[in-house]
Amino acid sequence: MGSVRSEVNPGRCAVSARNWKTIAWNGVRFTVPGDWDPARVGRRHLLLESAPGPVMEVKWAAVKGRFSGGRHLRKLARRVGRNGGVFRETALPAKWRTSVAGFEAEGFQWDAGTERSSGVLLYCPACRIASMIQFLERPGADITTSNAARVLASFQDHRSDDRTAWALYDMVALLPDSFALERCRFEAGRFVLEFNGPVGRLTLYRWAPAEVLLQNRNLADFAQTVAGGKGLSFRSFTVHGHPAVDGGDPLPVGPGGRLRARLGLGRFRRLRLWRVAGRNRILGVRLEGRRPIEDPEMQVVSDAYGMADERPCDTASADPR
Repeated sequence: MGSVRSEVNPGRCAVSARNWKTIAWNGVRFTVPGDWDPARVGRRHLLLESAPGPVMEVKWAAVKGRFSGGRHLRKLARRVGRNGGVFRETALPAKWRTSVAGFEAEGFQWDAGTERSSGVLLYCPACRIASMIQFLERPGADITTSNAARVLASFQDHRSDDRTAWALYDMVALLPDSFALERCRFEAGRFVLEFNGPVGRLTLYRWAPAEVLLQNRNLADFAQTVAGGKGLSFRSFTVHGHPAVDGGDPLPVGPGGRLRARLGLGRFRRLRLWRVAGRNRILGVRLEGRRPIEDPEMQVVSDAYGMADERPCDTASADPR
């Protein structure tokens, strides 16, 4: 869905290899060691790596009809075999069985030369999500008995509050689940997440470093020239205690203009940017729809978005298994 950059940011959720951090993405949530970072990000796929290389892969999807773990494992076995590997189904280690209590779980391993993996296929009867989690072992590192059980114990695949949590790198958001992810881009200095929702299109931005980006221009100038806010009328604002600007398209005037707005025949933008000076970041929220974006709608999404060290890192509210 987009490129992934190598920049790693300090903060309460990601500070060092000694600490653990939350990753939440499109319905799933789990914690990992602080030096495990996303190397590949898809709509329902994450590949994590540390300094020596890939360490964990997660794929998940909704199940339609009857779930068959055996069928999924046979498909994985064929894929491993095509790459010259040897696949086998295995019993789960005792610590893993405790960690995944409440899921239907089946274990597997594969070897392909210097590459080796131990994993588990999970199915949650409550939300009907199937998840494949595999730990890609490094030479001389016993991941299966050290970190894997703790990662699996933290894994959750649904919530009970009609919200979807997003926590990746130093960004954290807790959005209504009516917003569906369309695409994402993680580039050096610029992160973009785009969603479709009930009021239109939602975009979350994060830029860095703010000091460099705001040289010789203010936040409103940046919003107009970089963030797609050309033509918007901006006013000073405050978000989470940070200096901000908020801008929108002019409201329709005259009976004809107001009628077009009520009928959803127009196109309206609303953009809010704020500078997190202590983190040298600029965050932004953009809403676009066929009707004027009202203050309460904008407030909901800007309140739901922030930096990982400013907002609660534990974004979970899952039903107990």
